[in-house]
Amino acid sequence: MKSVTVFIITLLLTTLSFVATAQHPTVSANEAMAYEKGTRNTDGTPGANYWQNSSDYYIQVSVDVKNKVLSGRERIVYSNNSPDSLKTIVIRLYQDVFKKGVNRNSIVPVNPADIHDGVRITSLKVNNEIVDVSENSRQLMRDGTLMYLILSKKMAPHSKSELQIEWNFDFPQHTLIRMGTIDSTSMFVGQWYPQIAVYDDINRWDTRSYNGMAEFYSDFSNFEVEITVPDKFMVWATGDPQNLKDVLQPQIYSRYTEACISDEIHHVITEEDILNKKITTQNHTWKFKATNVSDFAFGVSDHYLWDVTSVIVDKSSGRRTVVGTAYNKSAVNFDNVISISRETIRSLSEEMPGIPYPFPYLTVYAGDFGMEYPMITNVGPDEDFGMTVYANSHEITHAYFPFLVGTNETVCGWMDEGLTVFIPENSQHEIAPELNIGAYNTTAFAHYAGIQDEVALITPTHYLDPGIYFYLNYAKGEQALRMLEMELGPELFKTCLLTFIERWKYKHPTALDFFNTFSNVSKRDLNWYWMAWYYQTGGIPDLAIKSLTKSGNKYTVVVENKGQLPLPISLTFYSDGKAVGTISASASKWQGGRIETELVFESQEPVTRIVLGSETIPDANPDDNEYLVK
Repeated sequence: MKSVTVFIITLLLTTLSFVATAQHPTVSANEAMAYEKGTRNTDGTPGANYWQNSSDYYIQVSVDVKNKVLSGRERIVYSNNSPDSLKTIVIRLYQDVFKKGVNRNSIVPVNPADIHDGVRITSLKVNNEIVDVSENSRQLMRDGTLMYLILSKKMAPHSKSELQIEWNFDFPQHTLIRMGTIDSTSMFVGQWYPQIAVYDDINRWDTRSYNGMAEFYSDFSNFEVEITVPDKFMVWATGDPQNLKDVLQPQIYSRYTEACISDEIHHVITEEDILNKKITTQNHTWKFKATNVSDFAFGVSDHYLWDVTSVIVDKSSGRRTVVGTAYNKSAVNFDNVISISRETIRSLSEEMPGIPYPFPYLTVYAGDFGMEYPMITNVGPDEDFGMTVYANSHEITHAYFPFLVGTNETVCGWMDEGLTVFIPENSQHEIAPELNIGAYNTTAFAHYAGIQDEVALITPTHYLDPGIYFYLNYAKGEQALRMLEMELGPELFKTCLLTFIERWKYKHPTALDFFNTFSNVSKRDLNWYWMAWYYQTGGIPDLAIKSLTKSGNKYTVVVENKGQLPLPISLTFYSDGKAVGTISASASKWQGGRIETELVFESQEPVTRIVLGSETIPDANPDDNEYLVK
């Protein structure tokens, strides 16, 4: 194997000093092998030999709302596009997270009443061969939320296999971890079906067990799903609805079709409709189809209102996205969510990131917490309008990460959550002027940075405690991107981001692919930045004014980097309470371990006060950010 000389291979969790002489992102042995085999390139592009596997899912599921049981039958056509022969297929059984004895690490505690015997596999065939599903089976092994299927015959490279599975499980009634009971007749269903785990060019099988916290890493696949529900129940789901005309009453269907081509908000299901119980027909099976998506989720209810509109997401083609909200009439602020969703999708399509919204449908389902899935989100109501804007726009932005660009949240949560916090901030502020998520994260990062429990941002997500998980991936993840944008400038940053999306849409990038793309596109050596913000631990945002030298109308300010984290510099100069000028410098001033730098300001008016920093630059100790000129 040829050596990869442009990077240093070291231990992932090694503590890296800010003043280290080796300024290169870490490359694991597996990533080095990927470079050698040509599946990825060191400039951040997919290699000529890049591959990824996929599945076609054909699922029939029945929802027993009264007894809270889901029963399903699914056929999976699995495509092994890798160069490897597979002896084992790894299957995710997400709802084994409620199984007695399974390790859980969720911020949401599991109610003991929801502990059950997990997913009950009643039948399994591989290429029409019956597999023993008994507890003593030699072909199946279950560990955590994973099931290992040992094949009787190896699956050859570039071949397909067909799995047929029948299963059922008890639906959680008192715990909502991405799925659960919203009220007596409303349920949100996510991470529910037996799903083949990712087999990729970096780690081969992804065998990280779902523990209730870390979220997605799934192949892009195709789905045809039939959902059978009791009489008078509605279904909202991932995908293109295939038989709405058959399951909806004519007047409801007519309102919906009108809304699909309208900029106006249509109340498709009203309180009067619910009272009259003239919404659905006697056909209780709803059909959906979704292509090239990484997951499938749905919600059901017999008393939810339904508002629908649409928005043009691609002006060149006129393509629209149909936007809907499904909610209980008591859900606070949810009558506003349809307009919030519409404006968010418009902004994402036209402004930041400026890529037409990738899906034809979106339903915001009023549930609890906040959770994203392709074409459907689960968001709880909030009395605070600003937080309603934040929660909904954040979950909608997940359409790009991880549902367009298949980032691995279980390893790099910041690639998903950090970006989806950062991207919609401007549009959030436009919708709710009182909302300033950037400033909030600046304050949060300044407060928590350097705490004893802090680990490097690059630390695999599944190792994190729930408390540090949110701080690291959301607050620090957003701050690292914000500081990078200030370093590169908005235009160049956006160019780098768009290039990353274009290179890796419908693929599985790593953190190194992100870093290398930005360095490649910007034509700048950003290794110093990646090392300081992503690989080191203990870096604290703390700049200070150390001293001032005055010579005539020239003021020379020495700024000290006490926290050893590279931050941009902003100095504002005042004369008797009036600002007379501001000078700035990029974070690159701190390259090479520098801890002091000089900035010079000239003023015809006498400077009486100097203030360091701004609301967008974090500082853990602002007490030394003001200098009074004597």
